[in-house]
Amino acid sequence: MPSLPLIEINPDPLVRIEQIADGHVAVIVDDFLKNPHDIVEFATSNEDAFYTPRVGYPGLVLDVNADRMSNIYRFIRSRMSQQFSFFKGGIKFAPILSMVTLRPDELANLQRLCHTDPRQRMGRQNYAWIVYLFENEALGGTGFYEWKERELIEQATVIEAEDPAKALAFLKEHFATFRQPACYITESNEIAERISEFPARFNRMLFYSGDVPHSPQIASPELLSNDFSKGRLTLVCFASVRPR
Repeated sequence: MPSLPLIEINPDPLVRIEQIADGHVAVIVDDFLKNPHDIVEFATSNEDAFYTPRVGYPGLVLDVNADRMSNIYRFIRSRMSQQFSFFKGGIKFAPILSMVTLRPDELANLQRLCHTDPRQRMGRQNYAWIVYLFENEALGGTGFYEWKERELIEQATVIEAEDPAKALAFLKEHFATFRQPACYITESNEIAERISEFPARFNRMLFYSGDVPHSPQIASPELLSNDFSKGRLTLVCFASVRPR
């Protein structure tokens, strides 16, 4: 696995808190990294190392060495643990570089919906952060949602694991959205209500609870690209934490 340059963050970053919904907030830090262009150049030079995951992500990913992320980990432990009230110790990090590439007609059934991040084990909570590494803000930020039909989606998820064709039939039976041409979710529908949206900006970091349903806001999928210098490239990290 190729190794990223050491990722550094700007000293004394300006941290902004914004509301997602009652009881949930997101943290936004603009101009977060000192060397964002180095990461874009790295991805462009190592495009052959990216791979398509078996499930979940609608594009390409590359695992990131933990030793490249030490500055960000320190920031998360010192600053975010205070804002979100979780213990500094025992955090399980999973960092990746990622780029959305799938056309709407290539999406799996559940990729057409918002999602929560998989929980590692009971008694822990999920958090995640994303750093947008693309200049074209029309590629979309991140939206947060609230389920309207959670039980039906849980049923569809079980069916999907066994037989995607049966899952699609189930979803079409219950939801008009799945009787329409496939698309990324960007607005409220009969399945979930969009409760907030955070626009993308180059080198913006967004930190949030992965337990709140969320999705990339890709309203213009024709702009997606396999070119890492132009596509929707992001640095993402999932964190499983022990709540206080």
